Amino acid sequence: MLETKQFWQVQNAFLIAWYMISAALIVMGRADHWAVIISAVILAAHLLEIPLAMHKLKDKNPAFGRLALGTLLFGYTWWVPAKKGIYQVS
Repeated sequence: MLETKQFWQVQNAFLIAWYMISAALIVMGRADHWAVIISAVILAAHLLEIPLAMHKLKDKNPAFGRLALGTLLFGYTWWVPAKKGIYQVS
């Protein structure tokens, strides 16, 4: 299951939907909603994950922009499959 691209894509789709809901809440003036706060925490955690992703993927010689954006948006659900060769990194 962890070796299939579809498994990881479902996780990433969930995060995109979560971010879209949070963005809609912000547009509606509800920046203090618990979902928006959780999204901010998730994004902060993913930002802190970038050095770890760089270390884990160094043997794959990743493009920094792809690594930074993928990790910022999706965290380990991007760099773990990238390390396994499921997602392209360069």
